[in-house]
Amino acid sequence: MSGLKHIYIVLTIFLATATLKPSAGLYLGRRHVHIINNLDDHVTLCIHCWSRDDDLGRHVLKPNKEFKWSFYDNYFIPTRFSCNMDYGRGRKRRRAQFVVYDTTKTLRSRPCYKHCKWSVRNIGLYAYDETDDFWDFEVPWPSKNHF
Repeated sequence: MSGLKHIYIVLTIFLATATLKPSAGLYLGRRHVHIINNLDDHVTLCIHCWSRDDDLGRHVLKPNKEFKWSFYDNYFIPTRFSCNMDYGRGRKRRRAQFVVYDTTKTLRSRPCYKHCKWSVRNIGLYAYDETDDFWDFEVPWPSKNHF
């Protein structure tokens, strides 16, 4: 009986650490994805995000506004969220599809744990580094603007 109790205690400590200490490299808590419109010249950003299970709809973000959602990772079936994004008109129109969260790939130079924040700017997407409190340039807008 004491062996089973020992395993239970170790498992409880492990899960508590994974949930409360995202900097330890494993996070089992609720994840939050943020898409922030930081485009120049007060331009609105249109986004449509989805996963295999959820269509989050189309949203129009005014300057410096954000769209956010949260979820729990499914560790048996990979979690992936993609977003179509576009802004501007005519020749200045930019549009692309970006993967903003994926459990099977490394999308960013530094991982996100609890909050996966993306700043959409004129040259591309910046990712927020929770550990250093810094925005890193990660993904440029593609040169061919079609989905």
